Amino acid sequence: MTDLRICLRKKNGKKSYVIQDYDDGRKQIKKDGKPLAFGYIKDAKVARDLLFTAVESKQIKLTGRHKFMDKFNEYGLFRIEMANKPGARDSVSGVAGYKSFHDKYAVPYFPKAKENGTDRDLYLDEVDGDTLVKFVQALKAAKVTHKTNVNIIAHIHTFLRWCMFKKYHHEFSSALSWKIGKHGSSYLLPDNDDELYEKETYVLTNEEANSVLAYVKRRRELSREDAIAYGFFSVLSCFGLRSSEIRGLKKTSFDFDNNIVSIKGAFHARTGYVNKTKNRGSRRPISFSPRQAVHLKWFADYMFKLKPHNKYFFCGARGNGPISEYYSRKLVWKTYEQVGLAKLEWYTQSNTRQVRVTDCKFKGEPTKTWRHFVALNMIDNMEHLKLTPNQIKQRVGHTRWTTTVDRYGNHNRPTTSKQDRIVAEKVDLALGLDFDDWSENTGPLDKDDLLINI
Repeated sequence: MTDLRICLRKKNGKKSYVIQDYDDGRKQIKKDGKPLAFGYIKDAKVARDLLFTAVESKQIKLTGRHKFMDKFNEYGLFRIEMANKPGARDSVSGVAGYKSFHDKYAVPYFPKAKENGTDRDLYLDEVDGDTLVKFVQALKAAKVTHKTNVNIIAHIHTFLRWCMFKKYHHEFSSALSWKIGKHGSSYLLPDNDDELYEKETYVLTNEEANSVLAYVKRRRELSREDAIAYGFFSVLSCFGLRSSEIRGLKKTSFDFDNNIVSIKGAFHARTGYVNKTKNRGSRRPISFSPRQAVHLKWFADYMFKLKPHNKYFFCGARGNGPISEYYSRKLVWKTYEQVGLAKLEWYTQSNTRQVRVTDCKFKGEPTKTWRHFVALNMIDNMEHLKLTPNQIKQRVGHTRWTTTVDRYGNHNRPTTSKQDRIVAEKVDLALGLDFDDWSENTGPLDKDDLLINI
């Protein structure tokens, strides 16, 4: 039971009544950092009874309070530590956002409470929906993007659920029910649609894809780097694999007798190779045609001769591992620059050659655009080529067709005037309207022209 008692205080000849928590070393109850004092004992008793009820019903917590900033920082470090453990399903890059959001955004912009004329961090039991509203207001004033703000709030929601699991505080319904744009906060949404809605991934055109493939094939014999570029883009164009899946490919992953590649794992920078995939559907065999096999087999033979004792399909220059993420990314951008699909600035930092992308249609998604290219072409041609939804989702690496079509089937590709006319003719047939009868009447509209009776 909570032991709250009323005590008499005298100062400068004036009497006041305060509430003390005898369960916490007779600590005096404060409100907004100031001692809670009453001039009449009956008022103090009413406040004590209300406080007692709130504590017993777990609406508030008087002891063992934890500060939001301390625990948010602790949670970020905890997620990174767990992701570094052997066998962890999370990647460090995937959970690093918690620590990054704490350092970059929460520290300077998260609301604080006033206590004795100074600012202090909020306790967890003080965090509610209104706190998050003020936080996003500060972020928006600092020109933080809407997408980042949405991600920060989502990360905070996950963190608050963890706090309930750890029993740091038991009730966050107000904060958890609030999202940007909800409960009268639409003014926090961006003014323009480009920032409000998710940016659509740019999908390579067939001409752009063919220009890249022709370039890497033409140069494949010139150097090790050119050969790897040829193999890398061959795999991207045939299968649309994720970058980590490509670097996780082993020489034994390819069965050239049956023209099948088996995706069984991935290679990440921090954890190395893991015998697991992003989801259940990503662990899959993918068949390839004899025409595709010509390109894949050339690179397989080249790499076997170059590094016979390295088990990876894309062998690194040193050691027994595959090419690094940095190396593959630099190789991809260099190729795009050579075929005119990107403008780059090369510079040296910390004795390492770095690249800055100044202009590119698919900036930020240099390999993902191929994944969208492969999936979208299968979806667009599924009726003509008799491809089933199951066949497409299996090759992409999803467990549900809805995921595939939602993620990759919603692109609006540029069309030619000829394609637009063909679509218009098909829609005309689909509507089934008798336009010929309408065209016979060239006078003003009368009741016979309407579809309803007057």
